[in-house]
Amino acid sequence: MWILSLILLILLGVLGIASWLRTSQPKVAAQLAPVENVGGWIGLVGLVWGIVMLLQWLQVLSYLSAAPVRALIGLASLLAVIALSLILALPTLKQLLGTNNFTNKMAELAGKLGAYKVGLGFACLALAALSLVMMI
Repeated sequence: MWILSLILLILLGVLGIASWLRTSQPKVAAQLAPVENVGGWIGLVGLVWGIVMLLQWLQVLSYLSAAPVRALIGLASLLAVIALSLILALPTLKQLLGTNNFTNKMAELAGKLGAYKVGLGFACLALAALSLVMMI
């Protein structure tokens, strides 16, 4: 489970900072293209996994007093995953579900979060690095 969360944090982080990477390092665009082509599906998987992470985090909420740093890092990770996944998954959700009240509300929320996409990408990468350091 931990390794899947780590891989998802890294993938979402790379997708989140992809636009910044393309402008700062134009040579990287060719390597980013395959990952960006499946970005909506990665976002959809991330959204589902973020909800699973939230349910797991709620189960271990009692450990907050015993390991507050680890619990807060877990909370930050799942919130970053959910927020960035929502931004990335919205086109795929609209394609699968069509335009309805639910997807319109999600589009509103994703629009508000869209300005933070690069920041969320960097946050996901930083949280992935922190998770690696804490497990060693």
